[in-house]
Amino acid sequence: MRAAVIDAPHSVSVVELDAPVCGPDDVVVAVKYVGLCGTDLELLHGTSSYLVDGKTSYPHHFGHEWVGIVQESGAHVHDLAAGDAVTGSTMIFCQSCTACGSGRRNQCSDLREVGLYEHGGAAAEFLVMPRRALVSLGRAPAEPEHVLIEPLVTVLEAVDSASVSPGDRVLVIGAGTIGSLAIAMLSQYPVTVDVLEPRPIDHLGPSAAAHSFTSTEALAGPYDIVVEASGGDGALGTGIGVLRPGGKCILVGVAAQSESIDPGAVALAGISIIGVRHGVDHYRRAAALFPLIRPALASLIDSVVPLSDAKSAFDRLESHRTRPKVVISID
Repeated sequence: MRAAVIDAPHSVSVVELDAPVCGPDDVVVAVKYVGLCGTDLELLHGTSSYLVDGKTSYPHHFGHEWVGIVQESGAHVHDLAAGDAVTGSTMIFCQSCTACGSGRRNQCSDLREVGLYEHGGAAAEFLVMPRRALVSLGRAPAEPEHVLIEPLVTVLEAVDSASVSPGDRVLVIGAGTIGSLAIAMLSQYPVTVDVLEPRPIDHLGPSAAAHSFTSTEALAGPYDIVVEASGGDGALGTGIGVLRPGGKCILVGVAAQSESIDPGAVALAGISIIGVRHGVDHYRRAAALFPLIRPALASLIDSVVPLSDAKSAFDRLESHRTRPKVVISID
């Protein structure tokens, strides 16, 4: 089968790989679309923690945001049929560790992650997945917007962690994919949402946020909740600095550098800092929400590029996009 791999820093190739074998508890999916994100760029640049920590190496078969059509089901799989549209969890949880046994599967201690480590990516004609890590989208056609279900589940975990109340003032830092999805979800609540983003945010629409700020100096705090979705330098300190006493900073963005904060100020203000690892338990919920926020999802897609031109998809993501998400079509 054809697949795209990052074969060295700044190098992407389309290669031939062996077709996946379907085990009794597995499903083979004909992949239709794969989303690219900042994690994929880090893998391309050679700066990813997965490379630094030795969890993966080159050539790296990427692709962790995807949608496809069931091609084949294993002998033990009876609730999916050929032709069903499906997407799946990036995190393949073990089901046997203490965290999984206590219902905290996003904290699984023995993970494999699709397109990241120990499980081949979805940037290929076919992908094999354990049934437990899939969610059915029914007989509807697979669409590019479906790749956004993967980041949406993390946003749902973040919103749940925030325990939003009517009348809350919320600041979202960063309007990339995660930040934009957070704004889309929070707009369904009776709250005021502001956004801090230095780049144009035309993709959000004029009514998505109450106020848009391009610099920290203009922020109109205090806020009840800050969703830090940028991973930017100093963003955590900015978020903490504009919270009211007792406020919450929901940390979703993954910073590439360390940052110093004043623990005394955090303690004296009673501020909570909550890290969000993933939303592995929210895939069915995200799929059910898809029709409600589909216009917001579609507005995030910059371009759809064929697998045969995968390198240009990375180039677009890095330098030329006007909206957050670049999608690869498995042509």
